[in-house]
Amino acid sequence: MIGRLVNPPHEGPAQILAVEPAADGLVLTLDAQPVVRAGHLDGALVLQIDASAKAQQGQLRIGDVPLRWNLEPQEQAVLLTLLSTRRLQGDWDSTEVKGQWRLNVRARPE
Repeated sequence: MIGRLVNPPHEGPAQILAVEPAADGLVLTLDAQPVVRAGHLDGALVLQIDASAKAQQGQLRIGDVPLRWNLEPQEQAVLLTLLSTRRLQGDWDSTEVKGQWRLNVRARPE
């Protein structure tokens, strides 16, 4: 009961606050724990994140492989697409850090 007074439950969809490149992918900072589903589409790694965000895009390198990423808002979620010249595999995890959630998305070429 006291925990709910001090830390009330989050209402509404999670909000993506920041997207930062990492050595092996991207780190997304959110204000609540995200629900994530992933798959492949024509060799790209695609994650559907139950959250809201502004459209963003960028580039990074994983080793010597260039990678483009695109964050696209959908109706009830955002679509994060990671695309490279080679088919990508990937994984992700999320952790809570000081009241915010960090979604670590790691990608690697096949």
